[in-house]
Amino acid sequence: MKRIDINSWERKTQYEFFKDFEDPFFSATSNIDCTNLYLSVKKSGKSFFTAYMHKALKALNEIPEFCTRIVDDQIIQFGQINGSTTVFKEDHTFSFCYFDYMEDFESFSLATTASINKAKHSNSLKTIQNLDLIYVSVIPWRSFTSLKHPRSGDKKDSVPRIVFGKVFEQNGKFMMPVTVDAHHSLVDGFHVSKFFNRFEELLIIIR
Repeated sequence: MKRIDINSWERKTQYEFFKDFEDPFFSATSNIDCTNLYLSVKKSGKSFFTAYMHKALKALNEIPEFCTRIVDDQIIQFGQINGSTTVFKEDHTFSFCYFDYMEDFESFSLATTASINKAKHSNSLKTIQNLDLIYVSVIPWRSFTSLKHPRSGDKKDSVPRIVFGKVFEQNGKFMMPVTVDAHHSLVDGFHVSKFFNRFEELLIIIR
């Protein structure tokens, strides 16, 4: 990771404007075309979650703004960000699990699946304190057009959130709603749109 000099940072004005807001996070939702990956996974029987999560983390790691965090009034950019997701359990509650991003999909899928299976048998809601991650949630029972995240009120929090919804068919394509919640001092609508576009591009590539 590296520390960014705020005084020479191109986002200094935006950072100083938004950093002391009561709630500096903004949210955007978009329906993402996941047709190729969705049909491929259904045919192969593999995990749709690990498949699209690998693509999402690849896209996020390509955009420096999503790898940037506020740490003790300093701006830190991580070389890699990973994931932490909710895991739904048989008793209709959930736990959290952490997973590292790996370029090789098979390695990522094996490690992430093992982490998810472990979380299914956990009664803890202990969270990972790392900042080099994205908070992920999945709502596979319903598509949505917007979403509001619960927040603790911690003004030091600058970790983005992503929620993936239920896939639905529209005009012969399979679409998935995705919501991104990000700290406006670090991320703008341009960067969120860049993520949506790159994520959608990667979902076309099946390998």
